[in-house]
Amino acid sequence: MAPTTTTADLLKRLARDYGRDYAPQYAIAIAAMIVVAGATSLSAYIMKHVIDTIFVNQNRAALTGITLGIVVLFVVKGIAAYLSEVLVGSIGNRIVAQTQKRMFDHLLKVDIALFHRFSSSDLVTRISNNASATRDVLNMVSMSFGRDLFTIIGLVGTMIYLDPIMTALSLIGGPLIAFTSRKLRQRVQKAAKSEVDSISGVIRTTRELSQGAQVVKSFQLEGRMRARAMNAISAVERLANKMLRIRATVNPLMETAGGIAVASVVFYAGVRNLYYGDTPGQFFAFITALLLCADPARRLSRVHLQLAQSTIGVRMMYELLDEPAKEDEPPGKPDLKVTEGEIEFHDVSFSYVANKPVINGLKLLAPAGKTTALVGLSGGGKSTIFALLQRFREPSSGFISIDGQDINKATLLSVRKNIATVGQDAFLFEGTIMDNIRTGLENASDERCIEAAKSANADEFITKLPHGYETQVGELGAQVSGGQRQRIALARAFLKNAPIILLDEPTSALDSRTEEIIQRELKQLTKGRTTVVIAHRLSTILHADLIHVIEGGQVIESGTHEKLLALGGSYSQLFKLQFSKYATQPKAELVQAV
Repeated sequence: MAPTTTTADLLKRLARDYGRDYAPQYAIAIAAMIVVAGATSLSAYIMKHVIDTIFVNQNRAALTGITLGIVVLFVVKGIAAYLSEVLVGSIGNRIVAQTQKRMFDHLLKVDIALFHRFSSSDLVTRISNNASATRDVLNMVSMSFGRDLFTIIGLVGTMIYLDPIMTALSLIGGPLIAFTSRKLRQRVQKAAKSEVDSISGVIRTTRELSQGAQVVKSFQLEGRMRARAMNAISAVERLANKMLRIRATVNPLMETAGGIAVASVVFYAGVRNLYYGDTPGQFFAFITALLLCADPARRLSRVHLQLAQSTIGVRMMYELLDEPAKEDEPPGKPDLKVTEGEIEFHDVSFSYVANKPVINGLKLLAPAGKTTALVGLSGGGKSTIFALLQRFREPSSGFISIDGQDINKATLLSVRKNIATVGQDAFLFEGTIMDNIRTGLENASDERCIEAAKSANADEFITKLPHGYETQVGELGAQVSGGQRQRIALARAFLKNAPIILLDEPTSALDSRTEEIIQRELKQLTKGRTTVVIAHRLSTILHADLIHVIEGGQVIESGTHEKLLALGGSYSQLFKLQFSKYATQPKAELVQAV
């Protein structure tokens, strides 16, 4: 869908998205608002009879009837006001929840590229603040037109009925207010967008402090972080004050226009009473209606300004929702059936930026049930190969097959179900150790999770923790060590029991003893499974059945360790560069050494 730009476009789209579901509730709320508007107009008109019948004509019989009528009128108005406010409020709260669910569900269907374009603080702002902006806009429109507009229509109708000329005099300030509101709206839109950006800056700085507290303290960055936070918070304050001043500008305009209108009416009514004998009841009823118009007119005069502010959030919400949901697949695709697990790249090309390929006509084979190592200098495309294999990215040409099946023609769920990954940085979700292991297989029993932990050599350290498997890992797993995080991630992979394993050098950041433990369990995990590993360490290379040297997004050499060394090509140079002290030793001695 094309980007939504104008306020009118946004309102139309909101009506399409939410109007059908909530039209009956809004209709009842608006009907209640019309009752409020009618009661307000009638309360102004009844002043004519209060003044003329009771005070001028001294009609005792009418006293009881009129006062009881006023009581009934205001009771009905109160009930209708309560009903409309509760209905509009509950609809708004439901819309916030529905919008947040819709946005989060959409995030689950977009590809990885979106998370590189939008910062986490930006996404948090959009899901939290922008969903509320949707409610604010819809409530504002319904309350403004259902309550304020109908109230003004009713009161102006009463004023016209009482005296058309006085009505015309009371409306002389309207054009000035309309012109000024249009100018102010443009200023509000600009300030509102800056305010949202500043709020996102506060969230971003707070998130960085929370997740990088150790780095902040180690490098004495407290002053820098404080300055960033204070600047962002001060910017929010300045913009909020600016918005306040702009909105407050309406008040003197309304008061001035109202004063001119009341003075004109008083002068005209005085002339009519002094020279033509008009009754005072008509004047008091009119002036009551005019004064009752003040509040709804003031609110309506601010609607354009408030909409200009709130629609910034709605526009940002739709900006996110309009991102293509590339992982929302059409029905009818077959599931991937993995029998052996052979992986092959068929002339695959891919670019992050147009005309700058990262993967360029890649031909690569990972034999079924074997371990295939990818080696090469950084930037060669190894991590991109993993991303393509898991369909985080789509090839621009060529295709990838598993057991002869094009993975792009199979369901995304079945592709990822058959692949387990263990990376350098083991990501843990906030929750317990048991929760994190269970992410490998939804609805797995505690017994199966514990068995997976034992396979990953994690059960021993877990059971020694104060709360065992119910120990909280903290945000990003901060409550457990790096080696423990890796073993929990490994247990997750054991539990998934996928036929294909992708390893992005999961032991590169660990000490030698922990690496030895993890390597031993990795051998158990990969036994009999197709394994592709991005290799930087000698032990990983030597245990591989097949090695591919990746350079410029292509396989430039393939073979076993001995074969590639004998070629004396890129692999040999890379091996000598990284492992010079082992360059002349035979493989058998190297395996024993590492």
